[in-house]
Amino acid sequence: MGAPHARPSFPRSSYQTKPRVTHGVIAVAVFMFSYAPLWLSFQYLLTEVVKWLLSAGRIVVVGSSSSGTPLLVVTLLDGSKLSLLMTFQRCGLVSTTVFGLLLLLLLYPLGTSLLHKIAWLEIGLLIGLAWNCLRLPVTVLVSYYFGVGAMTVADFLTGPLTDVFWTVVVWSCALSTSVPRKRGD
Repeated sequence: MGAPHARPSFPRSSYQTKPRVTHGVIAVAVFMFSYAPLWLSFQYLLTEVVKWLLSAGRIVVVGSSSSGTPLLVVTLLDGSKLSLLMTFQRCGLVSTTVFGLLLLLLLYPLGTSLLHKIAWLEIGLLIGLAWNCLRLPVTVLVSYYFGVGAMTVADFLTGPLTDVFWTVVVWSCALSTSVPRKRGD
């Protein structure tokens, strides 16, 4: 019977690793180009979006930024005032950035196209920002109707708890579409 045929092994060339390194460098550049402006201006943009959405519902909202960080002051139903300092964490910038970093570390080493990787990075960014533009007004509405004490619960339930949800869902979709499929013979 014959000896099993072994495949000849060829030495790995440095060419095979270059696309991954190039993809990684381009990915970091895209990440910095996409996310850096957010850290500079998204707090102010989100403050204006929340003010506009709540004012459309006839809720009295005043905004200021005397300390450099935007502040929203909402007059609740019972007449009390709710002050919200629009920190990076409250605006969702921390969770969106963590998502981007995870995607850089876990998706970019895979062998898919660069365009596919950049598309998922930007899709995740847009979903994270859209979620935060909806999350904060919902949190304020809960405190508007149920009082300042409800703010802590609403902020936790719509903040870190659901940030994990959207982050994992988008990240999983990105990874599942990035794994090459084997064709059946």
